[in-house]
Amino acid sequence: MIHSNLFPVLVFFAASLMSCSFFSQVTKTEFVLAQTPKFELNEIDTLKVGQFKGQPLVKISLPVEAEGPPDLSPGVLSFEADQSSEQVAELFRLQVLKNFSKKSSLKLLNTIEDAKGPPVVIPDPNRVAVISALVRYSQIKQESKEPVPYLLTVFNEALPIEQQLLARDAVFGAERLGGGIEENTPYVELIGALEVRISLNRQSNGAELIPPQTLQAFYVRKWGGKSETSHLPDNVKLWITKNFQEDENLTERFPSESDKTRMITENQEQYPAQGYNPKRDSRVPLSNLDLQYRLTDQIAREYVSQVIPTFRKADMSIDSDGDEVGTTLLQGNAYEEAITYLQGRKDRTASDDYNLGLAYEALGQRQQARTFYESANRRDSEDLYEEALNRVK
Repeated sequence: MIHSNLFPVLVFFAASLMSCSFFSQVTKTEFVLAQTPKFELNEIDTLKVGQFKGQPLVKISLPVEAEGPPDLSPGVLSFEADQSSEQVAELFRLQVLKNFSKKSSLKLLNTIEDAKGPPVVIPDPNRVAVISALVRYSQIKQESKEPVPYLLTVFNEALPIEQQLLARDAVFGAERLGGGIEENTPYVELIGALEVRISLNRQSNGAELIPPQTLQAFYVRKWGGKSETSHLPDNVKLWITKNFQEDENLTERFPSESDKTRMITENQEQYPAQGYNPKRDSRVPLSNLDLQYRLTDQIAREYVSQVIPTFRKADMSIDSDGDEVGTTLLQGNAYEEAITYLQGRKDRTASDDYNLGLAYEALGQRQQARTFYESANRRDSEDLYEEALNRVK
């Protein structure tokens, strides 16, 4: 016999179990999602690399308008492309080739002016895009000294470790506040600016496939001296570090600025002799080639992402109530195979339509995905389907 006090609880529990059977079962799976590019290259299957020319003696403006003068002299308020622009143009051409070859299914024709002999297979000129670029590069390295305050202290190692640490914190805090004895400390500040105008034209008639793009990349970092001073205006330096250098820890400082910084700038042989590896220490100033590589890679990746689908990983919910073969294909990231299989079924359910939408969304075809999400939602309205619709709006 069931106790009367337990009867309502049992009825509620049974009702809950029954209601669960009416909701789709979902399985979280990691999808590789294609991001639709800003521009689409329709009916283009070959990319021909045209002329990449350097443009020295051309002005490159600051990325933002300066607000106040720089702390250090001479101030840098504009850039002028230098003679290394030709070298950087060649490096940028290689970066473009690398990024297209990694991320695109386009056939690449890496042709340059002095190339001899025709290609083995001549593609249809109407299906060939020619990429070319004008490259302007400027690099400024300021090496000097500036007064940095230091406190000379003697620590009593006989004291408890807690008191020693408190004393050290007090010294470092006083140095940051400007207390102590000022000593002329060497510093190196490296500033780079790259501006590239990229064109993409159809080979057959020279028509623009997409509007020409002018992209910029900047870099600024200081080694030694005071961390807060710069040859750039403060707001310009802040903008550059925020937009182009998120991967760097710019608050990183030398434990002993007067020792290590002088060692790097005045006696480079002593630096590795003390056990420091310049190639592995991010606190060592970048070489010219390192900086050029960094900036050209940034712009090449940005440009290629505008014309070629990019990919990211995301956890998405597969409706496990759908066809078993279709769900298995989705779990294996076989999106095109899932579309072919599910569209061939005549008895598709709402779960199948939803899963079809997932496959199209993963391929970056948001309009087709929306069509099948809407179909699933009309046939069986569920929160899962509503969430999917909101994603592709």
